[in-house]
Amino acid sequence: MQAAASGIRIRYVFLWTFTVVGILFIIAPLFVVVVNSFSAVAYNVFPPEGFSLRWYQNLAGQAAFYAGAWRSLVLATLATLGALIIGTMAGYALVRYRLPMPNVVKAFMLSPIVMPKIVLGVALFMFFVRIGTLGGYSSLLFTHMLVVLPFVISLITAALFNFDWTLQEAAMDLGAGPLETFFRVILPEISVSVVVAGVFAFVTSFDQVETTLFLVRPGDNTLPVEMFLYLQKWQDPTIAALSTVLILFAVAIIGGLSLVLRNQKLPLDVGGSRKETTA
Repeated sequence: MQAAASGIRIRYVFLWTFTVVGILFIIAPLFVVVVNSFSAVAYNVFPPEGFSLRWYQNLAGQAAFYAGAWRSLVLATLATLGALIIGTMAGYALVRYRLPMPNVVKAFMLSPIVMPKIVLGVALFMFFVRIGTLGGYSSLLFTHMLVVLPFVISLITAALFNFDWTLQEAAMDLGAGPLETFFRVILPEISVSVVVAGVFAFVTSFDQVETTLFLVRPGDNTLPVEMFLYLQKWQDPTIAALSTVLILFAVAIIGGLSLVLRNQKLPLDVGGSRKETTA
């Protein structure tokens, strides 16, 4: 009995140690970037040889970053809305209907997650050149939707696997149409997953640079592309200052998401408690 208790204590100590090391591994690079953004010298060095706000002042004068940030916000918002609509319909079809070779269909829909983004960018570049739409906003929006769609499908499918489909049948028995049933019965039940999927999709699209580099028109760069081009010309801590601002932006999103989803449970069981799945 005492040996078992000792074994459990050692296991908890090991898990806590592993957790702390993992947190430090994630936070340490961000800490270096934040500290370096206050450097007083015109090159990146850690620890800084002095502290000042000169790189934040330099960042405030970079008009290209403002324009790029606005384009990224608009693009990420549209891509997220499009991916939520398509991903919700795809998740509903995967869960509710007997599709031919459903595992193959699902693997195909999720394949952009594992595909290297450089390879995806080259493939889409050749595709859009072939159909004559390279450089258009629609091609860029389609690409971002393609990249974020697997996140939406994964989370929505997990939520629908755990949905009690007798609620849908009850609503339709009481006279509700398919759309009314979806918006008044199904959507409220999976709203947590929809919000989380939207946040994942927005952040992924906003941060997308590999595929965007191949498709964006000169002068219409998104913020990550502008940061990449700036680093090609300058190696001062301005990018560290901008990265610090983006870190605060991400923290604000996560904080807001935590407030919205407090006391909510995210359904992630996609197989164990599956309800009826066929229409």
